[in-house]
Amino acid sequence: MTNTQSHHHIPENAQCVFEGIRNTIYQWDQEMYDRSTARFECNRYTDGAFVVPVLENGNILLTKQTQPGRELFVSLPGGGFDIPNEDPLECAKRELREETGYTSDDWELWFRFDGTSHVMMYVYYFIARNCQKTQEITPDPGEKIETFEVNFDTFLEFSSNPEFQHHWNLLPHMYEARLNTKEYKALREKIF
Repeated sequence: MTNTQSHHHIPENAQCVFEGIRNTIYQWDQEMYDRSTARFECNRYTDGAFVVPVLENGNILLTKQTQPGRELFVSLPGGGFDIPNEDPLECAKRELREETGYTSDDWELWFRFDGTSHVMMYVYYFIARNCQKTQEITPDPGEKIETFEVNFDTFLEFSSNPEFQHHWNLLPHMYEARLNTKEYKALREKIF
């Protein structure tokens, strides 16, 4: 799965006004419906991938992480692309391996989040089934990571847990499954 999608929201006349490590900010003059002109701006953020790792016992693996300048948070394994246009599936596999020590041979793309009108990025969510521990966790220098297992219902309850961060685009899927029996069954079937 190669990431060949381009962000078509950024017009050709956009000027790069800031280029950082993970962000590039563009500005451009946009003609409005009444023919007036307004200055528009958008943030092109690094793409990334996250994983719902399903273990052989049917539990879902989550991480507890700390990073410099951040309090403890709970997260799915995942992160940003290491190189521009990194293959999303390869990013997901790398992040799962680095942050949990687990690998899988059973991968499925669940959904892709396409950012917002002012923050442009692709965030891919994969399901990795039958995950097996194959190595120790190898976090980045700015990460301290522990893993823990939860069942499906507890996973869904994390949608209301303020420690479960980084996944505001994932939360609606989890809320719907908690509130609607049909969505619960559909998501459970999708993941398992």
